[in-house]
Amino acid sequence: MTNASPSPLAAAWPLPIRAFVLALGLGICCWWSVVFTRGPLGLSTLWVASGVLCGFLLTSPRSEWPAFLVAAFVASAAVNFQRNGVGVLGIVLSFANVFDAWLVAVIVARRIGDASSLAVIKRSVLTATLATLLACTISGIIASLARDLAASSPASFGVLFQTWLASHVMGMAIFATLTIAARVEGKRLLGKPGRRLELVATLVLVATGCWLVFSQSRFPVAFLIFPPVLLCVFRHRFSGFVPATAIIAVIATMQTAAGQGPFVSPGVSDVQRTLMLQSFIASVCLLAFPMAAVLTERRLLMHRIAESEHEYRLLADHSRDLVGRIGADNVRHYISPSVKEMLGWSQQEFAHVRWDLIHPDDAERVRGVFSGVFKTGTDATVLFRVRHRDGHYLWLELKARRVFDQRQGKPPEIVYSGRDVTERVEAEQALDRLARHDSLTQMGNRLNFGERLDLAIARSRRNGKPLALLYLDIDRFKQINDANGHAVGDAVLREFAKRLQSCLRATDFAARLGGDEFVVLIEDIDAPDAPRAIAEKLIASLRDEIDIGTMRLRVTTSIGIAQGVPFGSGHDELMRQADKALYEAKAAGRNTWRIAPAESPPSDADPTSLESPRNA
Repeated sequence: MTNASPSPLAAAWPLPIRAFVLALGLGICCWWSVVFTRGPLGLSTLWVASGVLCGFLLTSPRSEWPAFLVAAFVASAAVNFQRNGVGVLGIVLSFANVFDAWLVAVIVARRIGDASSLAVIKRSVLTATLATLLACTISGIIASLARDLAASSPASFGVLFQTWLASHVMGMAIFATLTIAARVEGKRLLGKPGRRLELVATLVLVATGCWLVFSQSRFPVAFLIFPPVLLCVFRHRFSGFVPATAIIAVIATMQTAAGQGPFVSPGVSDVQRTLMLQSFIASVCLLAFPMAAVLTERRLLMHRIAESEHEYRLLADHSRDLVGRIGADNVRHYISPSVKEMLGWSQQEFAHVRWDLIHPDDAERVRGVFSGVFKTGTDATVLFRVRHRDGHYLWLELKARRVFDQRQGKPPEIVYSGRDVTERVEAEQALDRLARHDSLTQMGNRLNFGERLDLAIARSRRNGKPLALLYLDIDRFKQINDANGHAVGDAVLREFAKRLQSCLRATDFAARLGGDEFVVLIEDIDAPDAPRAIAEKLIASLRDEIDIGTMRLRVTTSIGIAQGVPFGSGHDELMRQADKALYEAKAAGRNTWRIAPAESPPSDADPTSLESPRNA
């Protein structure tokens, strides 16, 4: 459990010096209470020392408490011995004076921890109040019994207990608070530097008013002290409450003990006068404290709001991510300054939603995502392209969430954050291209072809339009490779792929499966002769020799064709048919093509007429 931290100067002093200074200060407080606030049966009407000791303990480490408690007991005993003589009564009264301060400090330290924290002021006040009542009740019983037993003539236990309890409770409430504030805040207790003179002037006004009130005997005039006190609290919160109540308590008790003030009048006994005085001081505290607490809580709340706004602005304005808020009316309520760095646009230029900057292929999808977030409240992530001010497109990954404004009647908004992921997307696209394309010829590879073929077969079955698969390789490629080297073989493959691509339509797909094996996928065949025309066109394109440096090579190809609507067959069966037709072309002498027989449709399907295969 941590206590409130004292001022650095006090903490720098050695413990024996601090204990001695505390003993000296408590001795003065005890002497002042005994001499200037004497009440019924010789008891003090305002005991300051217990409050000062309690505040000192709560602002000190627990390991130092024994030294301070001993110093307090010595100081109290010295005053009690001087007043009552050396004896058991002085020891008991000194013990009771120290005990209630110690017990309050123990309870508050265990239940609250940092008693100076304004963030837990309500819990601190409740705990401290209950602890003070308990501790002062116990010490009051002990002291009253001791005084009653030691008195030469019978004394009223009730009067003794009531006077002790009230004087210690008020001293604890006022001066423990003052001590904690003074030790923790130091000069800050006097308020902000620019308002310290105002605080001093206000306290002088309170002191002057209190002295004037207690210099006359009319009871109603006593309440004229309330306006200056409230003014002091209103202007300075706890910095005004703590010293103002302490000043009123000191002046009121001293004047009353001296036989002056509105509570001193004929027919009013000492007990009644003391009760009226203590009730008056309590009423000042009860009147001023709620205002001080409310104003302090309001200041803390405003401070938290300002801190929260500052932290939000700090994160949003200096984040490299794009942060924004959009209302259901498509009005942008906020956009972070990073939009300038990321997209080149100013915040003013992005004040409204710029759908025109989203890539046309992505705009409708992004609108749908935002609409879905508004309707369902489900978080969403969307990847799309947005145009930079310079004209090029960036990939933006945006995470959106629907939020509700806590202010009543405000419609929901979308809060989003986005980041530039262009490098990541381009890297993924490059990896995808490497995974699906042949690095030598830049054509699709076996993986890419397999995916395209499965999709083509599904579309062909759905719409009933035939497709064709051309399976081809380079005749005697192994001999070319062995005789001329792999570099020449690679050049032949690249030129072959180039001539193959030149023979295809924009909708056709060609891929290299490996080695010298190539395939061509043709969809939506309108004319049955289209695959044959492509095969013949490719064979014709190879009639010109291939120039490789100073070398000229003549290259030919054999082609196998599988054509039709693949009703029951799938990927593997279609490839098997094309491969069989390729071997037939090889057997026919190479540099030619062959077509595999078309697959017959199932009995419950509409037959598709395909021209019977023929040889070249």
